[in-house]
Amino acid sequence: MSEFEPPEAASGEAMDVNEALAAWRESDRQAHTVQFYEDDSFLVKEVSRFIGTALGAGDCGVVIGTKAHREGIAQQLKANGLNIGVAIKQGRFVSLDAAETLAKFMVAGHLDQERFTSVIGEVIVRAQKATGREDARVAAFGEMVALLWAEGKSDAAIRLEQLWNSLAETHAFSLHCAYPMRGFSRRDHSEPFLKICAEHSGVLPAESYMTLLQEEERRREVAHLQQKAQAVESEAALRLSEERFRILVEGVQDYAIYSMDPNGVIASWNAGAHRIKGYTAEEIIGRNFSCFYPPEDVEKGLPGKVLQIAREQGHYDGEGWRVKKDGSRFWCNVVVTPIRDNAGTLIGFSKITRDMTERKMLMDRVQQHAEELEHAQQTLRRLSGQLLQVQDDERRRLARELHDGAGQILAALNMNLESLQDAIKAQIAPNMGKRLAESIRLTNQVIKETRTLSYLLHPPLLDEAGLRDALHWFVGGFIERSGIQTVLEISPEFPRLPQELEIAVFRIIQEGLTNIHRHSGSPKARICLESGENEILLTIADEGKGISAAPGDGQNGNRKLGVGIAGMRERVLQLGGCFEISAGNPGTVIKATFPLAVAE
Repeated sequence: MSEFEPPEAASGEAMDVNEALAAWRESDRQAHTVQFYEDDSFLVKEVSRFIGTALGAGDCGVVIGTKAHREGIAQQLKANGLNIGVAIKQGRFVSLDAAETLAKFMVAGHLDQERFTSVIGEVIVRAQKATGREDARVAAFGEMVALLWAEGKSDAAIRLEQLWNSLAETHAFSLHCAYPMRGFSRRDHSEPFLKICAEHSGVLPAESYMTLLQEEERRREVAHLQQKAQAVESEAALRLSEERFRILVEGVQDYAIYSMDPNGVIASWNAGAHRIKGYTAEEIIGRNFSCFYPPEDVEKGLPGKVLQIAREQGHYDGEGWRVKKDGSRFWCNVVVTPIRDNAGTLIGFSKITRDMTERKMLMDRVQQHAEELEHAQQTLRRLSGQLLQVQDDERRRLARELHDGAGQILAALNMNLESLQDAIKAQIAPNMGKRLAESIRLTNQVIKETRTLSYLLHPPLLDEAGLRDALHWFVGGFIERSGIQTVLEISPEFPRLPQELEIAVFRIIQEGLTNIHRHSGSPKARICLESGENEILLTIADEGKGISAAPGDGQNGNRKLGVGIAGMRERVLQLGGCFEISAGNPGTVIKATFPLAVAE
């Protein structure tokens, strides 16, 4: 067999090499046939026979197809004994991608005849010249029309067939087109199917009818019957699917499911709709769905807005009150979806309604209880704030009384004792003088302790000089009394704050250091007080055994809060701030944030 000897007929006919060549030479030089097929392997064999015969006769072949078909044709040609590598090298065999070639003469989604003629004409001419003979023939296979048809562009597919016919007026080639039969599965495909057939000089039906073909007219008729059968089968399957879906929908009891036309007129009604809304199908079909809306919603135009949202956004999902047949209202969730045909034209809406009244009532009760709880919490917080205020006022009163009352009396007593000591110095009474000196020392100690207690209850510096100076005095005294090395980080430019805020910060620091002294076992403590544009940030940290091991300490998570920590938290919350207590590494860290806006 030579490098380009044509293969046997792939259709099963007893056609030898000479017969195949003879048929090719006697065929119309400008034939335009269309092959309908059901199986891709059949198409590959038919096209391979068509192209292979031309190559074997010394002519040329052009394949413009999908990647899968082009690869299949190349493999089949090789299997038939053709050395297509040589043909490709000579330029007598050209294989092009259908989608890429089609894109070269599409302009703004439309076929451009001049570009088509230029692109395809050049391919035909170049292949023909590669043979070196002026009388060489071109066998061409094209699938671009099938791609257009698959995309739903039937008019463009027919137009491309016409462009091939126009090109045949100036170029000599035999064209073989192909369409999968499954692409003509609807009744409305009948008319464009016949138009496609009319653009071809020969029509070949799918493989299941090839053995019956004897004449051209019969072929056309068989192909048309195939298209009708495919459409009938598809429509029958669709009707069966729709019937099953209708039975399923009509049997649903928990949801109201019905369809409407584009204006909202009800067209179908299921059992769930009857149960939920009270209307039978006979009573409601033909009425507008706006009858389910309360009068106030109808006046607002809500039914029309629902359809508009569904139409524009492709979906509407919402909840609201609706009206039953007996006039009673129920709370429901509704989903409205637009229904469109294959062309994208709106043909109606589907609507699913679910009765959510019980859930609505439950949520309302939960909301009511939540509001009552919030009110109770606000009342409790208000009382807690009043208690803290009373506590601070009482501390201020006791501090003043200790300072002005007991403190003054002790001072007077000390003066008297000192005078008495001077008076008896001249007398010979050493024991009495020693006891008097001890009494004076004890009196001074009581005065000092009374003054300290007074200042701890309410330091005068807090009112006179502000929080910064009061904290320096307090921390200094704390270090002296406890021995805990305490660092106070506060800027010299720290501003005066409203009295209520300064008292709260001072009390939190006071309580925090007391807890460190009593429970933590830490040798060190650190206090950091910062002022930002919108808030005051306070941090108290130690290096002790941590909050989880502190006896009677407060709660972080599930641990119970002690009275001191609870009081600190309440002071912060009263001023609208945030309070946080957490484990350090090691020790415990307390953070409190106060918004300045609240303090202004």
